[in-house]
Amino acid sequence: MDDEPSDNEPLLVADDHGAWDDVEIAAAQLPAVTVQQLIQQNPDHVIQFIAKKGVVKLGEFKVQDSVMLAAMDGRPFVTMGSDYREIDFEQVWSAHLSKLAKRKSTDTGWSRQVSVEAFVVNIKNAAKPDVEGLVNPLLHRYNAGGCHYSVFGLPAVQAVLEFKWETFAGGWVRFEFMCFLTWLVAFSIFMLVFQDEDTSLSLAQLLVTPRGIITVVCECLALAAMLPFVVIELGSLQAYAGGWLSLWNALDVLTYSLQAGITALHLGRIHLESGWLSVLVAFQCVLLWFRLNYFSRVFGGSSSFSIIESMQRVVVDIRMYLLYLLMMMWGFACAYCVLFRKDQEHEQFSDVGHSMLTMFTYALGGVDLDIMLGSSNPEAAIVLSLLYQFAMGTVLMSLLTGVMAQSMYKATAHEDLKRLLSKAQAVDELESTIPSFIEKTMHKNYPAYVHVLRIDPLAMDDGATGGDGSNLWHQQEEASGQSGTPLGSQPMSMPSKGAAAGSGSGVAGGDVQALMSEVQSLRQQVQTLADLLHTAVPSLPPSPLSGRHSVTVYSDRDE
Repeated sequence: MDDEPSDNEPLLVADDHGAWDDVEIAAAQLPAVTVQQLIQQNPDHVIQFIAKKGVVKLGEFKVQDSVMLAAMDGRPFVTMGSDYREIDFEQVWSAHLSKLAKRKSTDTGWSRQVSVEAFVVNIKNAAKPDVEGLVNPLLHRYNAGGCHYSVFGLPAVQAVLEFKWETFAGGWVRFEFMCFLTWLVAFSIFMLVFQDEDTSLSLAQLLVTPRGIITVVCECLALAAMLPFVVIELGSLQAYAGGWLSLWNALDVLTYSLQAGITALHLGRIHLESGWLSVLVAFQCVLLWFRLNYFSRVFGGSSSFSIIESMQRVVVDIRMYLLYLLMMMWGFACAYCVLFRKDQEHEQFSDVGHSMLTMFTYALGGVDLDIMLGSSNPEAAIVLSLLYQFAMGTVLMSLLTGVMAQSMYKATAHEDLKRLLSKAQAVDELESTIPSFIEKTMHKNYPAYVHVLRIDPLAMDDGATGGDGSNLWHQQEEASGQSGTPLGSQPMSMPSKGAAAGSGSGVAGGDVQALMSEVQSLRQQVQTLADLLHTAVPSLPPSPLSGRHSVTVYSDRDE
C-alpha cells in the first residue's frame, strides 16, 4: 500500500494545461496485455503501469480544424474502437473524422490545418464489461480504499470511459434521466393533487372523481418510471456485494421503499386518517429532489458538484467541532431549564428538550430578551443570555462558518476528476445489469483496442484544447517519430515545462504559456488562502489580489 495515494493526495492530477510532465515515458515498443494478465503478473504495479505505459502515442498528422472540431463536438478528444493496436492511423482516422463531421457542421469562422495526435490504449480488451475490462476492477479497488479517484483521470482510463460513454452509456444515462424526470413530475403532481383528497372514499369511489383519476394515474406512472432504477440497483448489488453499500445507494433504496409504501397505502386505502401517508410523501419529495443531483454529477459542467457527497465530507471534517457546539448548547439548555423552574408558563424552558430546541433557535436568531426580563430572576437570565449570545453567536458560530468554508473548499476540489469517477460508476452500473447473452451481441461496443485522437495542445490556444483534464496525454510514449511511420520508430521530441523554464531567450510560445499557467496557479492559491482567512476574520484588510481573475489549477501531489 506504500505506492497507493491517501485520500487527501491525488495520485496524478493535471494542471490547467493538462501536461503530465512527471509521468515516465514508456518504452518505444510495448507488449499489449489484458487487465487480468496485468493483475496476475504484476499486482504491485498495476496503477503505475496504467499511468506510465497504458497509452502509446502512434504519431501525428495534419487535418483541417473545422473537421476535427466538428468531430469532437465539444468533447476533449475523439475515440474509436478497433480490433488492432497498430493501424494506418492517418488513413483510418481521416475516414472516421469525415463520418463524424457530417453529423454536425461547426462554424469555425475560418479553417486551417492543425496537428493532431493519435494514441492507442496499450491494454487489450480494456473496454470489455465487468471484470474483463479496465473500469470494473478499478472501481472495486477504489471502493475498497485501495486507490484514489484520480486514477479515473489517467489517460488510458479516461479514453475507455469516453469511448463507452459515446458508444452506448451516455444514451442510456440520458434515458435514465428522462425516466427520473417522469418519476419526479408524476410524483409532484400526485403530491399536489393529494392535498385536498377525501380520505374517506374507497378506491372505486375515488376513481369516479377527476381528482382521484389524476392521483391514481400519476401514482402509477411514478411507480413505473421507478422500475428501471430498481433493476439497475439490483444489478449493482449483485456485482459489488459487500462493496455496494454507500450513502447514495442507501438513499436510493430508501427512495424506492418509500415510493412502494406510498403506493400501497394510498391505493390500499390503509391508515389514511393517521397522517403517516402525509409524512412519507413529504420525505419522498425531499429525497427525489436530492436525487436530481446524481445526474448533475455526470452531465454538469466544471461548476457542478455533488451536494450529498460534499455535505458528507464537510460533516466528517467538522464532526468534533459540531460535537463541542452541541455540548455547549446542552450546558446552556440545562442552565436555562433550572433558572426558569419557577416560570413554567414559558414553554421554551419547561423541560430540557424544549430548552435545547430554544438554544438552537437562539444560536441562529438571537436571544428573546422579553422572556428574560419577564422571568422571576431577570438579572441572572440577562447575564446568562449575554454570555450565551457572545459565546455562541459571536465566537463559535463565526468560527464554524470559517471551518465549514475551508472544508467545503476541500470537498469541491478536483471536480473534473470526480465527474470522471461518476461516469465510471454510471457505466459500470449499466454494464452490471446487461445480461451476458446481450453483451455478446454488442461486440462493437467492446473492441480489443481503443484509439484516441486529440488536437496537439501546442497547435491551438487553450480555449480549443479544453481545460477539463483532456490534455493528459502530453508525455505519453511515441511509437513513431514521424507521421505515418510504423510502431517502434524514433520518437519525436516534445517541449515540456522544464524546457520552458530553462531555455532563456529561445523559449517557445507554448512553453511561455505553460510558465504563465504556473504563475496563475500560484496566484490562485494565494487568493484562496486569503479568502479563507477573511471568512474567519472579516476585519482583516482586503487582499491585494481580490477582484483579479484567476484560473482554476490542480496542484500536483507533494513528493
